[in-house]
Amino acid sequence: MKATPSKTPTSTWLKTDRPVLPVNPATWNHLPEVETALHSGVAATPDSHHPGFFEFEIGDHWYYVHIPQRLRAVYIVAAQDRPLTTSADFLAHQTAC
Repeated sequence: MKATPSKTPTSTWLKTDRPVLPVNPATWNHLPEVETALHSGVAATPDSHHPGFFEFEIGDHWYYVHIPQRLRAVYIVAAQDRPLTTSADFLAHQTAC
């Protein structure tokens, strides 16, 4: 019997003092919460299909952010109340930027 490597994404500690910018005007109200979390540090799951993209939850909210290597900012790509399905299922239905 062969052991197979785990496909479970590993958690990454994100902590940055970069400014946080919403991509969509509808996510402006989430800006303070995301910025505070990133300045303090938050456990996030990297998107294995899109380098520089991460998802994390704070309270009842789920966030998907992009931290590009060449720009000194963090972009809130998506925000929503914690989904009824897993966030991985939600990501599978999103289009890439």
